[in-house]
Amino acid sequence: MKRKLFVLVFLLFIISACAKQPNMDELSDDNKYYYRNNELSFNITFPEEFEYYQTQRQNYQEYVVMEYFVPTSDVDYPMDVPSYAKPVEVRIFLSENWDEILESETGGTKYFKLGEKDGQTYTIKFWELIPKDWTQRWNNELKQGIIDSFEIQ
Repeated sequence: MKRKLFVLVFLLFIISACAKQPNMDELSDDNKYYYRNNELSFNITFPEEFEYYQTQRQNYQEYVVMEYFVPTSDVDYPMDVPSYAKPVEVRIFLSENWDEILESETGGTKYFKLGEKDGQTYTIKFWELIPKDWTQRWNNELKQGIIDSFEIQ
């Protein structure tokens, strides 16, 4: 009896492990890209317009940055990465550093606070200048969908 129970539990474990998890670089059935960063403890979802998006992580003493890039054909757009524009940037600050940044901020670039967990503050910033080939694709609905999808693990 114990052996049958063990086999049943083992099979259930194998089946659940094999269940299809969305890959960050594959469009899911609901036309979204699901990005999961276990090391930084967050998930974010991007719309189908983010086809061929790329990521880059940068570590600084005061914060960690996850940058998300999308292809662009706008040759006049200022690019950090050739042929790619940066619509989204997630910065994770130590909460104490975030408080100092809020106190010292006098205009300039603004980050929207998404949440806090374990002494870290998660923020997001969107592009201010939109490439010409994205002006018809980018809108407040896409932006809000990205914000609403953000989940701290």
